Amino acid sequence: MQPVKLVDTNLLEKALDAASLRQQVISSNIANVNTQGYEAKRVDFENHLREVMALQNGDDDFNAADTAVDPEFRLNSSGGYTAETLHATVETQDGPLDLNSEMSNLAKNQIMYNALANKISGVYGTLKYVIDNSGR
Repeated sequence: MQPVKLVDTNLLEKALDAASLRQQVISSNIANVNTQGYEAKRVDFENHLREVMALQNGDDDFNAADTAVDPEFRLNSSGGYTAETLHATVETQDGPLDLNSEMSNLAKNQIMYNALANKISGVYGTLKYVIDNSGR
């Protein structure tokens, strides 16, 4: 018998990990903007998340061909990922590195990281409130 899980922050925590990894990758791209032969990288998490969520929801209209996962790696239209094994991947980015684009991606990612951290904090804050006030 498994314990009852009141709140599942698993996907939120994985998204927070992906945002942290994205921050590191973008920073590396910016640091190497003038390095000859450097291949810019990007973090892919959202496509993997979309696939897992579609699989969990039983979305028959979901087209895995629209995602970045190669067909040979797909498992039940989820790219081999489940909610438990979902993680961000770092891939080589095509085309030249644009400093302005990287700087805007850095700012966008920081906003996303803060939003995810606030959401997780709110979930646990609500649980704390319920626990603190349950005996009254």
